[in-house]
Amino acid sequence: MALSKPQLGIQSPIQCQLCEQDPKISWKCLECDLLMCSACKNNIHPKIKTAGEHRIVAIKDIKKISSPSRDIGSTSPSSKDTANVDITLVEEFQTKLDGVYHLAISLDDTLWIGDGDRKKGIRLFSSHTGLRKVKCEGNKLKVISSFNIDVFALAITPGNDLLIANNEPILKQIKSGTNKVVETVFNVDPYQAWSIYVTSKNKVIVGGIIQEEDKVKGIVIVMDHKGNHGKVYGEDQTKSISFTYPWKITSTNNDNILVIDSFSDGNEGKVVVIGHEDIINTYCGSPAINTEDTPFTPTNLTTTPADNVIVVDTDNFALHILNSSGNLITYISTKDKGIAELPFSIGYTMAGQFRILYIGTFAAAGDKGKLYKLNMVGC
Repeated sequence: MALSKPQLGIQSPIQCQLCEQDPKISWKCLECDLLMCSACKNNIHPKIKTAGEHRIVAIKDIKKISSPSRDIGSTSPSSKDTANVDITLVEEFQTKLDGVYHLAISLDDTLWIGDGDRKKGIRLFSSHTGLRKVKCEGNKLKVISSFNIDVFALAITPGNDLLIANNEPILKQIKSGTNKVVETVFNVDPYQAWSIYVTSKNKVIVGGIIQEEDKVKGIVIVMDHKGNHGKVYGEDQTKSISFTYPWKITSTNNDNILVIDSFSDGNEGKVVVIGHEDIINTYCGSPAINTEDTPFTPTNLTTTPADNVIVVDTDNFALHILNSSGNLITYISTKDKGIAELPFSIGYTMAGQFRILYIGTFAAAGDKGKLYKLNMVGC
């Protein structure tokens, strides 16, 4: 069952965090950090997928019991709140896609998902599309619309339009309420657009690549809503900023830009943190899990309302949680949270005051990809 609102922590005035109606709090789940009335403890909480492994205690007994220690792998926790960072699986959705490699959350809570591959020719008895708009209904995904197009990256604008990078110089767009793909004013010619991010200030940040003789050169361009180019990072490689494949982009409230720069020999890469003028940090993974045999493989990232950044480390089944300067806070094993497939895409949204995380996966054995909905606390 997908809960209408996930937990956030103790609220004021204190009331049941599931039904938000009963002011008589009698129970607390030590794993979810949920405060509950007796009715929700018996009827709602058990429907969380991993509820059978959770410990629930009476409020009067909380002081007698230490909170369970969580081995979440931080080599150098940056704050006393690190142990409170956690995710809880709420719902699992099976898709018909080879993998959920692309994910964007609309302002109306519908989702854009896809494997990004356009199929040529007529395909009888096949519903494959590179991009789908879906809605979560119970434990099913209802397909609202489908598009047989190539997709390299997705982003939602403040007007709830969808921007699409598809390895061409000009970004495409599907305006809210329509099913038509059109060109936009966002042009990075002679580069090919590979990644997009739209900031809270309506700036559009695009990562692009160009083939120069025997090597690939990457670039990151910041544009206003009219497509005018502002700051450009990586164009002059005599300076300290350079990219190979700027795979995914996000930014934080202090206007730092975080870029996943992938290497040419696979998914291995790093997260480059750009300040107002220059690189201020480079994150290459945690030595607790990333070694020569298990290198850091960042494939996606998203910024949280607390201005932290969650990075998906696909091959290691992990989420690395960084602060806005790119320093590690902690990491979480997705396998430990009930996600058996390889995580790849990620999206973060708020439902009122509450936090919801979506993770898209693919199965190495050739099965179809899945979409997971999770509650998140402490981030």
